[in-house]
Amino acid sequence: MALKKYDYSDKIKILQEIEPFNLLTERQLYKIASFLEEEYYPAGTFIAKQGEDSRRILFFVVEGKVEVSVVDRSGRRIVTGYRGALEFMGEAAFLSGENYPASAQAKEDTCCFVLPQEKFAAVITENPDFAAYFTRLLTERLRILYRRFYDEEEMIGDRGLSKRIADIMEARVVTCSPADSVRHVAALMTAQNVSSIVVARDGEPLGIITEGDLVSRILQVEDLQKSAARTAREIMNRDLVTVQPQEFSYQAFLLMVKHRVKHVIVVSENGKLAGIVAMRDLIKSRKTGSLAIVQSIESSRSLKELCQLRAEVDQVMQALLAEKATSREITALMTEFYDRITRKVITLSEQSLVAEGYGLPPTGYCWITMGSSGRKEQYARTDQDNGIIYGDVPPSQEKSVKEYFLLLGERVVSGLEKYGFRRCPGKVMANNEDWCRSFRGWRVAIREWLADLRPQDVRLMTIFLDFRYLYGEINLHNLLRSYVARNFRSSAAALNFLAQDTLGKRIPLNIFRKIQTERSGKHRHKLNLKTAGCVHIVDSMRIFALQEGLLVTNTFERLDEIGRRRILNDKDVGYIASAYDTLMTLRIREAMSKMRSGVEPDNYIDPRELSSHDYAQLREALIMVGHLQGLTGGIFQIAP
Repeated sequence: MALKKYDYSDKIKILQEIEPFNLLTERQLYKIASFLEEEYYPAGTFIAKQGEDSRRILFFVVEGKVEVSVVDRSGRRIVTGYRGALEFMGEAAFLSGENYPASAQAKEDTCCFVLPQEKFAAVITENPDFAAYFTRLLTERLRILYRRFYDEEEMIGDRGLSKRIADIMEARVVTCSPADSVRHVAALMTAQNVSSIVVARDGEPLGIITEGDLVSRILQVEDLQKSAARTAREIMNRDLVTVQPQEFSYQAFLLMVKHRVKHVIVVSENGKLAGIVAMRDLIKSRKTGSLAIVQSIESSRSLKELCQLRAEVDQVMQALLAEKATSREITALMTEFYDRITRKVITLSEQSLVAEGYGLPPTGYCWITMGSSGRKEQYARTDQDNGIIYGDVPPSQEKSVKEYFLLLGERVVSGLEKYGFRRCPGKVMANNEDWCRSFRGWRVAIREWLADLRPQDVRLMTIFLDFRYLYGEINLHNLLRSYVARNFRSSAAALNFLAQDTLGKRIPLNIFRKIQTERSGKHRHKLNLKTAGCVHIVDSMRIFALQEGLLVTNTFERLDEIGRRRILNDKDVGYIASAYDTLMTLRIREAMSKMRSGVEPDNYIDPRELSSHDYAQLREALIMVGHLQGLTGGIFQIAP
């Protein structure tokens, strides 16, 4: 393999050409470059295989070409895209630590730089824009897209994203030549009633011009007459995103998400223009499903429009449950929907305050979500648990700034309530000054909690300790998350305090290991799955995560990391994960059954109504929870 060897300066230059690494400072680039190692792959060899354990490294393609493919449930191998020079790959498994969701095979002799995850973690929190790129765009979206959308037919029940590009593309593409004037391009768009024009020569696409390009590059400049005389070649976007007619529509969607564009160009094998696919074409190709709902959420212009989507979101969960998706998969997708809904409520609330004369936020702020939402484990519309972290301001401004954010918090809480998320009975919400604080105020509160560990504060602490970024300045979240991890990790008293609390809760099994239900009251003969089992697993994983200084909040992710660090052995990790999945699946199934009957979901189930198989699984799950309590007590040296 005659591929070039790269020195230190070469690595820095290459990093500067790769988005979003071009957002890093020179010092940060030098640091990452020092961690990079080279790996070479002859044509035909696999860099990663679908289902294999993650190596927890990020790949940068320097030379060569890599084909990315997935195998669906029917055994079909489907090419989802290619990676070439100056592109990175493997980000989903790199960040989540889960198995590779796709295979990557070198189609040519290929050289990659590889960056270990632990080295990457040392840099990512130093630059908020860089961190936001990964955490908000790639960590969840690409993982879900690879796993869900290639299998969308089975998951949702229609063939929307399984259709071929040829079936949905617009074959009659409006084109212009590179020499045509911008005035001519604008007139052509108007006459043909299109939002984009492909710039082509001899049937070969050279670039694309959208309405957005005309607005940003022509209409917003002062000398409109001079600008209108410019040519298509001067203003076109040359970085075309292309697909071929035989590929699937979900592949076009993946490319749109990755490159943040609304059009992909369809080309034949010889590179000639064959058609165009717009985001709206993908929407029209579907009868229902997650893609259409995402689009509906993003395009909602009012709270009323947003609230009309509730039934569609619930239908997705029903479809996932019918297809026997795991609880981890269901909660991941439902969390995505609820996060988007919450962000939309926040932006609508901000707009309403501006319209009423309150103005924009007086300083940067971050909206955090907590409890089950913070753990990314929501499936139904639960009680709200949220808060605000706003930037520190001079003491003279503190009162007015806090009043603004309390008002914003009330607007958002009220909006979420109208959508169907009940207000928290304990008032753990951003309209409460205890949960709407400056960054300095949050640090003071945390220090006070640690200095005075009171039993009445346990519930509030456990809700807060699962906080997760949702909207605004992510750096405020990252700094507070690091502060919490550092202070709790160094407080043996706090960890022991939390461990004693969770170990004080009884598992509902008798001495013969039979399930015990409530003996009286309206829930007689029933079992609360949340308090009987789930809470014990959640609490123990949280304590282990605090002890290890982990920043992840999801219970499954915490369990995965605890296993990698050998806090628990592989066998126990597997059993605990299975137990939690069983308990969560039963909760989700029961919630959906009650929702279909028009009954408010709760966490109660009647074990007598379970099949013998489900009853046995529930019993085994509770036995495993009891075993976990024993492990937790042993690690923290707390007697049962």
